[in-house]
Amino acid sequence: MLVVSGQPICLPCAEKRAGEAKSAGHNLEFARLIDPTICGLCKTDYGSSELPVIGGMPACSNCAKGLYERPYPGWLKLAMAGLLLLLAGSLWRGVPYFKAGRHLVLAERAMDQGDYKTASVHFDEVLKVSPTEQKVLLMGAKANLMIGNVGGAAKFMERRETYPSSDLFTEVNDLGNRAVDAYKKATEAEKLYKAHDEEGAARLLRQASNEYPQSENFAAAALNLEISVAFNHKDYDSFLRLSQALLDRYPSDPNVVGGVASALACKYAATGDPSYRKQAEEMLEKARLLALGSPEQKAHFEEYAERINYRLQSRVIIDKPEYDRRFRQEAKR
Repeated sequence: MLVVSGQPICLPCAEKRAGEAKSAGHNLEFARLIDPTICGLCKTDYGSSELPVIGGMPACSNCAKGLYERPYPGWLKLAMAGLLLLLAGSLWRGVPYFKAGRHLVLAERAMDQGDYKTASVHFDEVLKVSPTEQKVLLMGAKANLMIGNVGGAAKFMERRETYPSSDLFTEVNDLGNRAVDAYKKATEAEKLYKAHDEEGAARLLRQASNEYPQSENFAAAALNLEISVAFNHKDYDSFLRLSQALLDRYPSDPNVVGGVASALACKYAATGDPSYRKQAEEMLEKARLLALGSPEQKAHFEEYAERINYRLQSRVIIDKPEYDRRFRQEAKR
C-alpha cells in the first residue's frame, strides 16, 4: 500500500493516478504505507501489536537482536589484525627514536646548566639514530668541543655537508677553528719534544692550552713539560708550585702525588728544612696507598719512590738517567 495526500492507495490505483497527474502536467508524491504490526525483515504479522521502528522499519525482537548484534565481517577482522601488526612493528622500530628523543631532552637540559660532559653523553645516544637536523648536530658538536673532545665533535659535524649561517653555527665554528689551531701547535710541540727541546715544546703547549682551554689534555701536558723544565733548571720553587697545580687537577693520581713528593724532596735537599722532608714522606705514603689498586701503578711507584728516598737520605739531587747509571746498572752487574 502507498499513501498520497494522507490517503492509503493500492499500487495499481497509484499507478493510474500517477498517469493521470502526469497527463495533466503535474506530479504526485507517493509514500509507502508501512504496517507497524508486520516485521519489515521476516514479514511476520503480529496482528494488532505494533512493533518498534528501527531505521524507519518495524522490527520484531528476534530481528532487532540481529541488527544490534551483527558480527563483524571476516575481512574487517583481518584488516584490524593487520593494522595491529603494523602498529606493533612501527612501535618496535620506533623504540630507538623514542630513546633518542628522551636523551635529546636531557642533553638540552644539561647544556642549559653548562654541564657539557653530561650533555655529550646524552648526545652520543642521539647520534645513534643518525640525526640530520642542524640544531641537534651543532649542539652535539658544541658539547664535545666544550670538554675538549674534537673527535666527538667531528662525528656530529660530518652528518651534514652544509650548514646555513646562524648564531649557533658561528659559535661552534669559531670554537672548532680554535681547537684545530691548538692541535697544530700541539703537533709542533711533540716534534720539539722529540728533538729534546723541552722548553720550546712547553711554550707551544701552553699556547695551545690558552687558545683552547677546554682541552684538559693540553693543560696537563703543558704543566708536565713545565715541571720537567723547572727541574732541569734547578728551579725547585717552580717545580713545587707547578706540581701542586697539577695535583689540584688530579688529586687521586698516584703519579701526580709522587711528583709533589719529588718536588718537596728537592726543596729539602736544597734547603735542609725538615718540614719539607716530612711533607715529602707524607705525600710519598699517600702515593703508595693510591697505587695499591693497580699492579702497573704499584710498580711505577716503587721505581720513583726509591729515587725520592735516596734524595731525602743523601740530599743529593740527580735525575732518573743518572740514578739508573749509578745504582741500577751496578746492581745488574
